[in-house]
Amino acid sequence: MATTIDAPDGIHSTIEQLQGELPGLESRKQELEQELAAVAQRLEAVRTAVESLKTLSTVTAAATTAAPKTAGRKETGTTAQRPASRTAKKAAPRAKAGKKKAAPAKRAKGLTDGVVEILSKAKSAMKASEVNQALGRPETAGQIEAVRGTLERLVKAAQARRTGRGLYEAAQG
Repeated sequence: MATTIDAPDGIHSTIEQLQGELPGLESRKQELEQELAAVAQRLEAVRTAVESLKTLSTVTAAATTAAPKTAGRKETGTTAQRPASRTAKKAAPRAKAGKKKAAPAKRAKGLTDGVVEILSKAKSAMKASEVNQALGRPETAGQIEAVRGTLERLVKAAQARRTGRGLYEAAQG
C-alpha cells in the first residue's frame, strides 16, 4: 500500500523540521570526527610505545646475557652497562674538601688485602674510586669496578660494611 501525503502543508512542515535538525547533526558529526582523530592518534602513540618497549626489552635482555657480571654485584636488569660517557665521568678523580688522601699502598699485596688495609686506616667511609686511588691503581672504570666488587665481597664476608650508597668502611671488631 502506497503512502500518500494529502496536504502540501505536511510536506513543508516535514522539510522545515528536517532542516532544523541538520545543524545539530552536522555539529555532532564534527565532534565525533575530532574524537575519532584523537583516538586514532592515541592508538598510534600507544602502538609505537609498545613496539619500542618490546625492542628495548629484547636489547636489554640480550645485553644482560652477553655482558659479563661483576663478581659480588647484583644485576638489576634495568641496564646492562653504563654508557661510556657516564663511565668516563665517574672515573675522573674528585677533589674532596677537608679530606686527606691516604698514601698509595704497596702493589705487592693482593687486591683484597690492600682494600682491607686501606679501609682499616681510613678515618671515614670511602667510595670505591677513593679506595682505588689510595691503592695507587689506574683510575679506569674497570679498575674501580674491580675494587667495588671486592668491597661488596668484603661486605658479604663481614670484613667491611656499607655506610651509605657507595660508601664503605672497615668492619668493627
